[in-house]
Amino acid sequence: VVSSLFAARPDPVQVAWGFFKGTLLALPFAFLVGQIALPALPGFGWFMLFVVPILVPTALAMANPRYVGVATAFAINFLAFLSPHQAMTYDPGPFFAGSASILVGILLAIGVFIVVLPADPWLAANRIVRAMREDLARLCLHERVPRRSAFESLAYDRINQLMPLVQNAGQKGDAVLGGGVAAVTVGLEVLRLRDASQSHAIPSETALSIANFLRGLARELLFRAPGDPQTSTVTVARQYAASIAQRNGTGELLQIAASLRIIAAAMEDFPDFFARDRG
Repeated sequence: VVSSLFAARPDPVQVAWGFFKGTLLALPFAFLVGQIALPALPGFGWFMLFVVPILVPTALAMANPRYVGVATAFAINFLAFLSPHQAMTYDPGPFFAGSASILVGILLAIGVFIVVLPADPWLAANRIVRAMREDLARLCLHERVPRRSAFESLAYDRINQLMPLVQNAGQKGDAVLGGGVAAVTVGLEVLRLRDASQSHAIPSETALSIANFLRGLARELLFRAPGDPQTSTVTVARQYAASIAQRNGTGELLQIAASLRIIAAAMEDFPDFFARDRG
């Protein structure tokens, strides 16, 4: 059960270990209630009196993201160890045999994860980040402009996949998550530029400049390595935005200038996120 539940998680060893801790914590509570209290004080009323004060705080802990794994394991296995029935009796032999089998089973699953699935969350995180950069490059180069909702759905799915992989990695993880959010912003501005370049309200030379900028942006996303100096893409974006603002252009031209500035700022804030990984 533990193997099938957690094998597909980003860090199955950590998740399964949390499940083990919750199960181990449930053992003494289930022993005191099921083997000591209820055999001496049978009946549904006493059952409620003993069980409710334990399960209500457990349910509150399950609603807290910090404790959800341990609390869920506690709730499940407390009831499994307790095994409530009409006539509760003191019988510690089967109790400890059954509980030990569950604990050993969880440890076996953790051993399988360590041996068969040596998980490195950063390998998976780097694959997702690379996919996000490739998504942005496709937005720049693909002839057909995708719908905004389709891009947002894909981008937020990628961020949801990133979060459990890097959320405990400190500043490094924060930088990756921040870069992911910035990538969504860049993608939305690229879509605005693509839509604007197809508008008849802007000069043809402006549409050509946008196309050249997007090709340069795609080239930077696909080929610049971490630590390498940024290409002229960011500089070009700022210079072109400034020239549009100085000409007192129309609202659509000013929107183009704003999009260029937003893209440049995002790439300057998270330069390594928008650089090709060395692997």
